[in-house]
Amino acid sequence: MDERFVVIDLETTGNSVKKGDRIIQIGLVVIENRQIVKRFSSFVNPECSIPPFIQQLTQIGEQMVRHAPLFSELAPTVAALLKQSYFVAHNVAFDWPFLQEELNRAGVFLPEPPMIDTVELSRILYPSMESYKLSDMAKALHIPHQHPHQADSDAEVTAQLWLALLDKLEALPVATLRQLCRLSRDMKSDVHSIMDAMLAQKITSLHDDQYSYYQGIALRKPSPLPQKIGECPVSFREWFTHTETLPFRDYEHRQGQWDMMEMVYEALDTSQHALIEAGTGIGKSLAYLIPSLYFARQYQKPVVISTYTLQLGQQLMERDIPLLQSIASFPFHVAQLKGKRNYLSLEKFAHFLYKPNKNYDEVLTKCQLLVWLTETETGDVDELQLSSGGQLLWTMLHMDEEKEEAEYDFFQRACQRASKADLIITNHAFLLQDLNSDKPLFPPYEQLIVDEAHHLEDVASQYFGQSVDYVAVRLLLTRIGNGHDEGSFFQLRKRLEQQAYFMYFQSVLSDIELECDEWFRMIRQYVLRKQTNSNAVRLRYRFHPSEEKGRHWNAIRELLWRLCHHTSELAEKAEQLKMLDPSLSSLSFFTDVTVLNDMIHGLRFLLEDTDSKVVRWMEADVKGAANATAIYAQPIELEEFFAERLFTRKKSVILTSATLTTDHSFAYAISQLGLEDFYPICRMIPSPFDYKRQAKIMIPSDLPSIVDVSLPEYAHAVAEQLLEIEKQVKEKILVLFTSYELLRMTAAIVKEKNEDETLVLLAQGIQGGNAAKLTKAFLQFDRAILFGTSSFWEGIDLPREQLSFIVMVRLPFAPPDDPVIEAKSERIRAKGGRPFYDLSLPQAIIRFKQGFGRLIRTATDSGVLFVLDRRLTTASYGKYFVGSLPPVSIYEAPLEQLLQSLKK
Repeated sequence: MDERFVVIDLETTGNSVKKGDRIIQIGLVVIENRQIVKRFSSFVNPECSIPPFIQQLTQIGEQMVRHAPLFSELAPTVAALLKQSYFVAHNVAFDWPFLQEELNRAGVFLPEPPMIDTVELSRILYPSMESYKLSDMAKALHIPHQHPHQADSDAEVTAQLWLALLDKLEALPVATLRQLCRLSRDMKSDVHSIMDAMLAQKITSLHDDQYSYYQGIALRKPSPLPQKIGECPVSFREWFTHTETLPFRDYEHRQGQWDMMEMVYEALDTSQHALIEAGTGIGKSLAYLIPSLYFARQYQKPVVISTYTLQLGQQLMERDIPLLQSIASFPFHVAQLKGKRNYLSLEKFAHFLYKPNKNYDEVLTKCQLLVWLTETETGDVDELQLSSGGQLLWTMLHMDEEKEEAEYDFFQRACQRASKADLIITNHAFLLQDLNSDKPLFPPYEQLIVDEAHHLEDVASQYFGQSVDYVAVRLLLTRIGNGHDEGSFFQLRKRLEQQAYFMYFQSVLSDIELECDEWFRMIRQYVLRKQTNSNAVRLRYRFHPSEEKGRHWNAIRELLWRLCHHTSELAEKAEQLKMLDPSLSSLSFFTDVTVLNDMIHGLRFLLEDTDSKVVRWMEADVKGAANATAIYAQPIELEEFFAERLFTRKKSVILTSATLTTDHSFAYAISQLGLEDFYPICRMIPSPFDYKRQAKIMIPSDLPSIVDVSLPEYAHAVAEQLLEIEKQVKEKILVLFTSYELLRMTAAIVKEKNEDETLVLLAQGIQGGNAAKLTKAFLQFDRAILFGTSSFWEGIDLPREQLSFIVMVRLPFAPPDDPVIEAKSERIRAKGGRPFYDLSLPQAIIRFKQGFGRLIRTATDSGVLFVLDRRLTTASYGKYFVGSLPPVSIYEAPLEQLLQSLKK
């Protein structure tokens, strides 16, 4: 390959050419014959000021560019280097417009060269990479990166990355390269000729023995299943008695960890249920993994370990299981098992692969999956980094209940691995699916560890609940299509001989689409009439099917009956067609019709079922589309389910978390999970951290009470205090909200007052990206404020050097109009209880403990939690919040006085 590549990186005063942002540094690397042959870099005088946050990000100050050349002086050199070359950049859509604008301004004409975007190619060739930021990729691929966000260093790293991508592309099997070559015409990068040349070189070897093949798709050959390990004479008691430390570098002995190991083994060995609150920093993962493994090997019985999310389970597999292997002196097997929808259906993917591409997301997803299938043994989507569009496409590609060829069934393979395992890692949602299933999904087991157990009841509520929203219905109807250009109906039409069926399907699908649009529009109007909260972005209305009245409600019901009739007839007709022509039954049209019928009948159940143990509500976006609506239902009594399906059937269930107690009592957790009649072991293991020395809680006394002022006034006061705190500490600050409305208002006011842009502001729900992406962006800057809601109260680990200041805007009580809280409160009241003390307060305390737990994560951390809610000290229940924390110093004074004390 003798192509010439010029790799360019630019630093600029901002991200918008159209707004007049300019280049401040250029880095350029020339590659010929796979070798770097030239480097060029220079600062550039932008003829304008550099914003403070750009200076902070790039470490390029105005004095560094003041005497640098203008770009017009560099333009001839840059243009000459680019002639007859590929233009390579890490995000071409950013670098090329800036370069083109500056060349035009300098009067230098350069025809647009062929472009290669290393971000796009990285997404395709490294589909499992956690992040495609240049610095993260450099770290993952062990490419030295001296000065991130400086053009010379970034260009060098991008050049090394491009060479690595070429090597990876060349190493792919012929079948995969052929498919990529076919798809490359729809990529953003001009790589078709490069792939074509590689394919021509490799074409002599059509098959590679290290791969298997399914309908022209190369797959990594699965490793042989592990053999079940025979009897292994191991003893936890003996190991525990003779072991004083764990074989890790810099290991610190934490007595709480060893106490928990003993408690876990005791519960397993004596067939008892247990609740263990393990404070932050004791190392609870190993504290339950070690005794579980010894128990499993000693008695030849698997132990199932359930985590809150799939990601936490993956963390156990990647971080903790290797540690366990270094501790155990005997062989063992660990497997991870998830619900079917986490695994790729090869049959669906093969069908999808050869369909014409409708959009770029389809091209990218096809390419990613092709490369991934040469690497994955599991077929598990959590290995992938799909785009948001790719995640939507996954709903068409994952396994369902249909049988697949056993040799290519990723879920079946996962079950086979689990059947040989000593420890089986799963997640709460799949655990509940197994508990509720008539046919077991796990190998037989009697011992269970539930980590992050404070989430188990919430996950169960969502699992047993139902929800249907307009977007989901609309996506399904789009997937089916109208039979003319794309969609599963179009695929059916191509093979359909009976024209009468086509005419019928087309007519009834058109009616369903129109009626769905109208029905969701009517629901939104109904919600808007019932709720008039002027500050809310999204309105919620709790409804009771037997109590709703009026012409509007009757019209909603009548239209839904008509919809149900249409979908029932559609499903019946589809079933007739399948019986008439069984060769069509593999088409996804029939599955889509079944799903649509179930979804519409699910709506009817949501609107008409009168079970008093279920709460139902509607949600509508105030400023959203006319049919942006969702309907929900959740059970409010799950104690009986947990008692009968979990605690009665298992010999030992151990529930652990850092937040199980309120005011040193397990009563709330025992009540929520139906454990009263099981008399579980209850233990609290305090954190090893010295909170009295490491942490402070500060409560400004000069903030108005939210009950005395309007929400906008309160947001203004919070914004003022946030800016004062930041001005004093000049560090990163995480701000925790309980309400998105308050977050949105506060962030807007802070942004307005941040005129010189010295502060980087990141707000959940306003900036794009999930919690993990916002956190990564937050970590890039020395001075930044991150505004977060629910997902930031726990689970985000930010070490001492990254976060010393957290602001909790309000005590985390659930909104009083929350439909689930309202329904549960009514139930508690009917039984003679006190909803505030039996439900609202314990929930808020647990969430408060989670927020506080963000602050101190290691023995060397120190930090301050500002609580902008005086109820912590003035309300009669404030003592329960404070009493639930470890000993910590609390200060209450006007904010200025508190900030003065920080200086000391």
